[in-house]
Amino acid sequence: MTSSDFQTWFESQFNDYVSHLETLVNLDSGSYQREGVARVLNWVADFLAADGIAVQRHHTEGMLSCVSATVNPGKTREHSALLLGHCDTVFPAGEATRRPFKVEGTTAHGPGVADMKAGVLMNAYVLRAWNRMGRPDMQLSALFTCDEEIGSLTSSHVIEAMCREHRYVFNAEPGRPNGNVVIGRKGGVFFEINVQGKAAHAGGNFYEGISAISALGKKMGELEKLIDRDEGITLNVGLIEGGVSVNTVAPHAKAGVDLRIRDLAQRERCLSEVARICDTSLIGETSTWAIRGEFKPFVQSEGSRQLAEHYLATSLQHGVMVQGEITGGCSDAGIASACGCDVVCAVGPAGGGFHTEREYVRLETVVPKATVLFNSLMTLR
Repeated sequence: MTSSDFQTWFESQFNDYVSHLETLVNLDSGSYQREGVARVLNWVADFLAADGIAVQRHHTEGMLSCVSATVNPGKTREHSALLLGHCDTVFPAGEATRRPFKVEGTTAHGPGVADMKAGVLMNAYVLRAWNRMGRPDMQLSALFTCDEEIGSLTSSHVIEAMCREHRYVFNAEPGRPNGNVVIGRKGGVFFEINVQGKAAHAGGNFYEGISAISALGKKMGELEKLIDRDEGITLNVGLIEGGVSVNTVAPHAKAGVDLRIRDLAQRERCLSEVARICDTSLIGETSTWAIRGEFKPFVQSEGSRQLAEHYLATSLQHGVMVQGEITGGCSDAGIASACGCDVVCAVGPAGGGFHTEREYVRLETVVPKATVLFNSLMTLR
């Protein structure tokens, strides 16, 4: 079966695709809205099962966390590929009602429309097509997860298990605004620092107090020394709170920190420094810190390089002029890379404005991107 057969088939399905995308975008599914995410997962599971595809629902702590599906099961790892996608968004409950899905020309808008419900739905259609016209010697699976936006804490064990069974992984995160795919990503460590000081009256007995806020501020100055533009290390203190009143020496304070690194060696070096800074008492305070979420870096291996070249050559053959780029954003591609898979990320439809009210997906890129993905799978060696 040729790529033109797939393209013809998907074009005949495109109006339904847009209608289904509207359904998914209008379901609130922020990472902490477990019931909303479950509704999206169940919708995808039912959509695939209706086509006769074997579907498995994965539960964690009594909640639906992932859906997986496979066509042509039982092949060796060398003859297997996995499509990845997450069903959660960054938006709060009620966002879909406040600004529901809409189409303006060839651009669709709405919470999570690009990141990444358009890619999730594209994966479901590609798997349906594989069930009809894919290579019988190639196992194709798809995994849909619940919490990528907060570090995949619940779904990472399922992702790892699926990745160990597949050689190739295509992650349908949104293509860059220009359509480019991603061939490398930084890793991210999200951690929290808690500082305990000693309360005191700010006027009556100031010197008896130990300001947790003051101590935390000094620690932040030390932490920011880890930033290294040349090495690609960034550290952002994105959240901070503390104290009880303006006239009380603050007895407690905490900060949420985002550390981005290029590789695991940088991770170990930086976290060793974080531990040293937190364990060092500056003015009599005590401190603790804990990792709240983490993404592994996607470091391009030789196999991933070859897979990217194959994908980009296929794109060129279909007149889709895209390139590979490296980004500071994180994704589950890092988990797949760490599992030894050959990985290409951001193969989903092109879009932009991710995580904002300006988020959009370019609908005219859906069929071309899906066609390139399908034909890349068909021509894997």
